[in-house]
Amino acid sequence: MAGIVHGGAFGRWFEELCRIKHESLAEVVVSGQHRLKPRVLPKSGGVYAFWWTGDRAGLSPPKCNRSMELHGPGGRPIRLHIDNEWLGLSTDLPIPLYVGKNSGNIGTRVGQHLLLGNADRVLPRGPQDKRLRGPTSSCQVRAGIEHFFPNVTDPRSLILENLGLSYVALGGDDNAANRFYLEDLAIGLMRPPFNVDVER
Repeated sequence: MAGIVHGGAFGRWFEELCRIKHESLAEVVVSGQHRLKPRVLPKSGGVYAFWWTGDRAGLSPPKCNRSMELHGPGGRPIRLHIDNEWLGLSTDLPIPLYVGKNSGNIGTRVGQHLLLGNADRVLPRGPQDKRLRGPTSSCQVRAGIEHFFPNVTDPRSLILENLGLSYVALGGDDNAANRFYLEDLAIGLMRPPFNVDVER
């Protein structure tokens, strides 16, 4: 089947993406273990969002490092500060941290983001201004949490207790353009800090 863009559905899909399905990632993990429960998350592609659903005070400095330096055009550093307004702390609502898309299996992709089998940090411990890349190109959420919380030795408990998840199942090649545009729409409206990048 040829892919088509379903323009009239984007508002409904975005609304669904804003409805958190799992308030705490601990709900989707096998009790006492650091692996996702089988058959809880969709095995189809779609668009997903990680949210801070814990106490918003946890995102306040000095505990939370909200400054970052990105590699900008010509290699020059671009400094960003993620302030309260950017995060929407005054809204008393969950805070979107990252939006992504996947063509084949949302559950697998969530596991790649979190690296729950890894007890050690994926980034060096201690405050870093420069945003560092994780060991893989797939663990943006884990690396983002470790940047925000540079002194947490094993961030898995913090992730499982304070992060939630929402998603819209849009599997198959015929939804490739729909996933692309929904992810872009969500990033533009939600302003999730772990997605921010600058032009080269």
